[in-house]
Amino acid sequence: MTIANAVERTAKYLRRNLRKTYRAPPATARSTPDVVRLDVIAGIAPCGKPPVRIFLGTEPAQHRAERVFVWSVETARDPSRVYEIHLMKDLAGFRRRWWTTGFTNYRLGVPHFAGAGGRAIYNDVDQIYLSDPAEMFDLDMGGHGFLAIAAEDRSGGTPFDSSVMLIDCARMAAMWTLAEAQTARKSALLNKAAAVPGLWGRLAPEWNARDAEYAAGRSKLLHYTRLRTQPWQPFPDLYVYRRTPEGEVWHDLERAADATGYQVRVTSAAQAA
Repeated sequence: MTIANAVERTAKYLRRNLRKTYRAPPATARSTPDVVRLDVIAGIAPCGKPPVRIFLGTEPAQHRAERVFVWSVETARDPSRVYEIHLMKDLAGFRRRWWTTGFTNYRLGVPHFAGAGGRAIYNDVDQIYLSDPAEMFDLDMGGHGFLAIAAEDRSGGTPFDSSVMLIDCARMAAMWTLAEAQTARKSALLNKAAAVPGLWGRLAPEWNARDAEYAAGRSKLLHYTRLRTQPWQPFPDLYVYRRTPEGEVWHDLERAADATGYQVRVTSAAQAA
């Protein structure tokens, strides 16, 4: 490779990533997440268990992925139980300039938005459930403050992948305050939690199968981490996309949602900040 080619490749990388990481404050910000509530299916006896609370990190450009994520919960869930999906999108008060997505630090605000009590699942929007999320929600946490899969060589040195977490919100509320989530670097707050012995517990890897890690019949959640192969192609001006075998799982879900005319219906809309 010539020096000129190397310079051009570097310039393209910087142009793309500066555009991707820069997130100006939204024109209209929400003080709290919107909520999509999936009630007990009519004619089914309620199981009596607490609602499964899911906090979804998302952004306007991911509207197509957001719809299929919610549909995946609809199709995998226990019909006798209530599920609440909190759409963490365009939230007020967050410094977003150097985020790598439009929702990078929202995961750290989950304990606050969950009322510093009970359990909550955090998910990135580029995921779909293949099994009932209640299975994860009800796991024995073994005294840990949160569960996440182990991950080596993560940027920032964090030993776990925070894109899927089961969180004890009472335990983590003091560790990840709203003020810190709004202003600090994500890696700093994750590493602060990682430094506390026993706070992080390991989640089984099938709850965060990334791209080609997907195994039919074994994976419980499929996570599309590779930007150039995300099936819904959210940023066509930045990437040349290609199809993959695991992408067909997502397309099948979207086709099923389309066949029923499925639309995401917000049950509780947040007030503008």
